[in-house]
Amino acid sequence: MKIGILGSSFNPPHEGHLKISKVAKDIFALDQIWWLITKKNPFKDKDIYLDFIERENKIKSIIDQEVIKLKYFEDETESNYLIDNLLYIKNNFKNNHYIFLMGSDSFMEIDKWKDYKNIFKQIHIAVFNRDSNSNQINNCNAGIEYSNFKIENPGESFFDNELPGWTFISDFNINISSSDIRK
Repeated sequence: MKIGILGSSFNPPHEGHLKISKVAKDIFALDQIWWLITKKNPFKDKDIYLDFIERENKIKSIIDQEVIKLKYFEDETESNYLIDNLLYIKNNFKNNHYIFLMGSDSFMEIDKWKDYKNIFKQIHIAVFNRDSNSNQINNCNAGIEYSNFKIENPGESFFDNELPGWTFISDFNINISSSDIRK
């Protein structure tokens, strides 16, 4: 199966998460999208979080559970870092092909993530525009470092490219944020 992984605290889940999932499913011909929920983003204050069970219930109420699956592996990995959970997924669900789905705001800071170079070695990445432009994406630290691995005009065959491989979906622009919703 071809699976898109959208990692987030989903604090709360919203229409933007659904839109990224739908567009990714169409572009990459994905069989499923896994919403990989974290109890706490390592870069955010723990006091801003809605109750974890409340976030899970909100997710279940808005997703099409045939296509979008809620996943949580932090108890098994004892980590809330993407790389640890990604390695767990790849070791325990080996017969799938994966792509990590993320917003451009997160991509511009991915070089601050734990073992980010290994993330690029482990999974294809699709970056969805969130009020950014190609110049900002290409000129951020990861964009510069991985410029030779950027794939233009992705589609179903995106998975055929060797790792590392990433793409920027520039014609996607949704500016809904969980932070704004909480306010």
